[in-house]
Amino acid sequence: MVIDFNKKIIRNVAYLLLLSIFFQIILGAWVRLTGSGMSCPDWPLCYGMIFPTPEKIQKLEGVDYTYFQIFLEWIHRANAAFIIGPICIIFSFYLLFNKKINIFYKKYAYALLFLLLIQGGLGGLTVFKSNIPWSVAVHLLFAFLLYLTVLLIILSTYDMSKNNLEVNRHVKMNIFLIGVFTLMAACAGAFTSKYGASLSCDSWPGCGSSFLPKFNDAFELIHFGHRVLAFTLIILLFLLVLNIKGYYKIMSNIVKRIIFFILIVIFSQVAIGALLIYFSIPTWLGIFHQGTGLLLFTLICILYKYIKVK
Repeated sequence: MVIDFNKKIIRNVAYLLLLSIFFQIILGAWVRLTGSGMSCPDWPLCYGMIFPTPEKIQKLEGVDYTYFQIFLEWIHRANAAFIIGPICIIFSFYLLFNKKINIFYKKYAYALLFLLLIQGGLGGLTVFKSNIPWSVAVHLLFAFLLYLTVLLIILSTYDMSKNNLEVNRHVKMNIFLIGVFTLMAACAGAFTSKYGASLSCDSWPGCGSSFLPKFNDAFELIHFGHRVLAFTLIILLFLLVLNIKGYYKIMSNIVKRIIFFILIVIFSQVAIGALLIYFSIPTWLGIFHQGTGLLLFTLICILYKYIKVK
């Protein structure tokens, strides 16, 4: 195992990296919801500049975006290029070349470098493909996977064995599926937003005048598909409560709290989804929806690490 000094370094750096990625995902939602994804039409620079100042932008012709949109896209890229990227690379090299660190952490280092490389490529591809919906969704998927890798590094620096809960295999599989569907719902939400289908179903929980969407309307189908994933999460959560209630007396307090917060966050997400339709997708609420989804994903991953199969 890692000696205490190295463990402290790993934990602190990983926390910094996790917060940076969390901020990056929130920025991505902000960029998407304000239609700022192509406000810097080239990559990796922005209008050929490292930093586009208002004065320089005013001198350009044919710019159809506000400076706020341009700056928002620039800060999204800058956070990736100047904070997340360097920290990931230096951190990975520290894990790889420090002989006092267990080989277990070196596997995470390789995963970080691989995911960082993929994310950089997807960032460029998203610009070159003019923010086509599938590229935006895949870009978000790999951002979540990078976030997950860092979260697992943090959790591995703690002794979680004292609060482990031994359950049958069905319970752990249920939690795993909740995590997968949370990830799918987040990516589907990004795809729906970028496709322009966010308000295609203008009522809730049904779609328009009927409950089901029109099957010849791609916009309604895409929007309703996102809702189906959300309702599937509710069903899986209900099954989890049924399967885990018999273990309540032997649960540690921390596991109880995590399950309690997961319940609150999932139902909050459904409520926020309904409010987004009612208020016609206000930007601040859409950003909050993305952040809450990431919080839910975090809680599910932590719970999964506490669960052991008998």
